[in-house]
Amino acid sequence: MPIEARCALCGKKYQVAEDHPTFKKLEHDPKAIWICDLCSNRVRYESEDKQKPHKPM
Repeated sequence: MPIEARCALCGKKYQVAEDHPTFKKLEHDPKAIWICDLCSNRVRYESEDKQKPHKPM
């Protein structure tokens, strides 16, 4: 049975399935902070992009 969770960054509601890695965390504490996969990937991409060396002009 999926759990409904709201993303802490974008605010959208998602149905977290039992096969999701954070399902057990949300099952024990439904008020836990949860970040969806889309926002997680976006944050990772932006942080990797900022760490790249800048090209000289």
